[in-house]
Amino acid sequence: MLITVTGGIGSGKTRFALNYAAGISREGVYLSTGDHDPVIPELPSAHYRAIHAGNGQQLTEVITQINRESNLFLADQRIVIVDSLTSWMAAGFRATDDLNHQRSETQLLLDALLSYQGKLLVITNEMHGTLHPTEEERIFTARMASVNRMLQIHAEKMYMLVSGLAIDLKSQEMRYEDER
Repeated sequence: MLITVTGGIGSGKTRFALNYAAGISREGVYLSTGDHDPVIPELPSAHYRAIHAGNGQQLTEVITQINRESNLFLADQRIVIVDSLTSWMAAGFRATDDLNHQRSETQLLLDALLSYQGKLLVITNEMHGTLHPTEEERIFTARMASVNRMLQIHAEKMYMLVSGLAIDLKSQEMRYEDER
């Protein structure tokens, strides 16, 4: 089961996600780059553990390893929380200037997230452009927005946080379809 939580910086995504996770799973793994908040968030219980994998470790590898080592019969009793997908992807973009390599790494990451067997809660940022973005910012924003759209398509639940207020987007779902 894929759940996504999106919103702006400082909107309360992490706090909401951890509280939500505690309501649906007794135990969990909190994955973070550790670069977005100097304070480790209060985990819901002793059955939750935090893994701060720095920018040297790719999220694709971490998710694949957890998926491979998990007991499939117990996978639905535990939740993996990714905080935040935006930080992980930004680290990957900083690692190389090769656009083809960035594109293939993004696809591998998306494949790993979508093939995860069990409960997965992905915290991500809603992407907004600037008036005069650099080429790198434009590419990153477009790629991140594309990944967010793919996650939304596959997510069972999706929440957006605005100033600490959570909105259940799937229950309010309205689709735009091109009529051409």
